[in-house]
Amino acid sequence: MSEGLPPSKLGPIRHLKDSEKTLIRLLLQQGVGGPPSVTRLDSLEVQEMSDGGMGSLYIVWPGKDAQARRFGRRIAELQFNDADGVAVIASLNVDKEGDLFELDIWKTNFEPVIHLIPSP
Repeated sequence: MSEGLPPSKLGPIRHLKDSEKTLIRLLLQQGVGGPPSVTRLDSLEVQEMSDGGMGSLYIVWPGKDAQARRFGRRIAELQFNDADGVAVIASLNVDKEGDLFELDIWKTNFEPVIHLIPSP
């Protein structure tokens, strides 16, 4: 989780990959306090966070100054095992205004995630 994000710690702006959309949908389905208004996952823009390849994403929100945005709260969390059996924890966070802020991914051995989508 990041309180404020310096631009140098973020990758270029891009759209979500299919696996990231799937994971965010799973998180939104079990979110606490109701899901934020997100009807545009296909057009959502993100920036990769410097996390050693684990997959964390900063979610770009149109019209909001990235430097001024601050973490609000975690709305959902999901734990699953990666292909190598190591636990991965995915958290979906919103900013202080309740808009999606980041997808925080932590693989408990700090190695890059192999498969971002939990196995059924």
